Amino acid sequence: MKKILLFLIPFIASPMLIGCNKNESNNNGYGVLLGANEEDIDKLLDYKSVCIDLDEFSQESIQKLKNKNIEIYAYLSIGSLEDYRSYYEEFKDITFMPYIGWGHERWVDVSHIEWQSHISSEADRLKTMGADGIFMDNFDVYYFASEVYEERTAEFIEGVYQGCYNMLDDLTKKDMKLMMNSGTDFISRCKVVDEETPIDKVDVYAQEAVFSMFTDVCIGEGNCFQKQVKSEQDYLMEYIDIMSDTADILLIEYAIDKQVIKEIKDYCNKNNFYYYITNSSNLDA
Repeated sequence: MKKILLFLIPFIASPMLIGCNKNESNNNGYGVLLGANEEDIDKLLDYKSVCIDLDEFSQESIQKLKNKNIEIYAYLSIGSLEDYRSYYEEFKDITFMPYIGWGHERWVDVSHIEWQSHISSEADRLKTMGADGIFMDNFDVYYFASEVYEERTAEFIEGVYQGCYNMLDDLTKKDMKLMMNSGTDFISRCKVVDEETPIDKVDVYAQEAVFSMFTDVCIGEGNCFQKQVKSEQDYLMEYIDIMSDTADILLIEYAIDKQVIKEIKDYCNKNNFYYYITNSSNLDA
């Protein structure tokens, strides 16, 4: 699929956050707060489960969440490398193209065993820090390797696919919950190739912008947020249907329009899915 570029707006004021648990009336089920930091710790206490970047929090704050029995999914990018990570210098030479829309980030050639070992070690580290699960982002690296990268070869594409497969398979053995964020092209191939696949062991499948979207071209206040186009929505719903056979579903939506929000809620309530709605492009608190 084409990568949905969701984070092109530097700031949007007054975030509206709605996290819904499919089985409970409590409106604060999942909190997808990847842009939150140490200063936001008290706001995270309102959720049953939070998806956060653990490196932005002290061990004391993490323990505060644990003491409240809040389930923690720690962010881990499977297929990209940010220049602010402590391990950037170690792996920058195995990146193959920039991550469009994110000037500080590049896609990684995940065929390298060193990267696969790194992801495994990072998961262990995050578990030691207190994570109950991993929020696995950027399996879309397979799409960019196979469809976008101009210097791609059949060998390169196969290597990236196998690297993604190996990392996911390894993570399923960590005794941690796994949330997979999109990665439709990888899912499509993995499901076709193997009758039994590590994708079947993913606990939660998250999909962004099924009903909503926002654009960096804004005409007037609020017009950055738009309704998702039907063709893209249909495409994403196909993968939601595929993944719902074995995983819980979480929609991550960016919306302020009341009708769009109603459609999200109705769809999730009808299908027994979770949703998280925000008007903060940075997924902050």
